[in-house]
Formats: sequence, C-alpha cells, structure tokens
Amino acid sequence: MTSGPVLSFWDLCFNNLPQGPFERRTIAADEARSLIDAARSAGTLRCVSSDDLLAPNRERQRRGHDALRDVLLDNYDLPLRFEDFLSGSADREDGVQSVTPLQVARLQPGERMLGVSCDYVFSKNPGMADPENLFAIDAESVGFDLITALPQRGTAP
Repeated sequence: MTSGPVLSFWDLCFNNLPQGPFERRTIAADEARSLIDAARSAGTLRCVSSDDLLAPNRERQRRGHDALRDVLLDNYDLPLRFEDFLSGSADREDGVQSVTPLQVARLQPGERMLGVSCDYVFSKNPGMADPENLFAIDAESVGFDLITALPQRGTAP
C-alpha cells in the first residue's frame, strides 16, 4: 500500500466507500496510533472533515474538533494537529489552505479509512449557563474503526 489511511472524525459518506467489497473492523488505540505514526512518517496522512472548520459559522464544530484532538492527545498519545486536516500548500505563494472535504476521499482497493468516534457525557461543571458547555467528550468512549477497500473479485490483489 502506497498511501496512508484517510482519517475522519465522526463522519463517513457513501462517496468514501468503494464500489466493491470492503471490510470494517474496530481496532485498538495502539493500532490506530501505529497507522497514524507510519502515515505521518511517510508523508501520506490524509485527514478529512465534513465541516469547513475554517468557516466563521462553524465555530462550534471547530471547538468539538479541537476537543476530540485534545482527548486523543491526552488520553491516547495521538498527536493530531488542526493543520493535518488542511489541504493546499504552504509552499504556494498565496499560502491559501482549506479544510480537506470528507467527500473527496474515495477508497480504492487496498486503501483504508480510519474513523474516530466518541460519546458525550454531562460536563463536570454542572451550573454552567452556556448550553454549548453542557457536554464533554467521554475519553473512555473513543473508538477507532478501520475500513479497508478489498480487491474486486477476479482481480489480483
């Protein structure tokens, strides 16, 4: 396999799935960390988002994204940066970057997608007036699902 896994928080869309067979399995945090570390070392880590996290009207989604990245770092030693979810190039003269859209990730046979999900619990700050701070990520609930596009029948792997 020449490319690293596509990584997405919470979301998956039909465009991501291959036309043919695929496999989905839950993996441990250690395996997820190994996949991410190997892809980062090889320069093939591709992170996508269903939300435009740079848009001013997506501040709530950006905070949720930041919170999950913090939980992944603090509890699973998975250092993902906001910049991992950006495309474009700092090498460009204008420096323009954008969030890599979830919809552009299309798995081909042999490629993988790592989905990271979590549950929420009531925040430990019970009298908070701001409803956006009412819930917090349950660090123990973080899950890692690996989807692998399998070879088409009748073709060589």
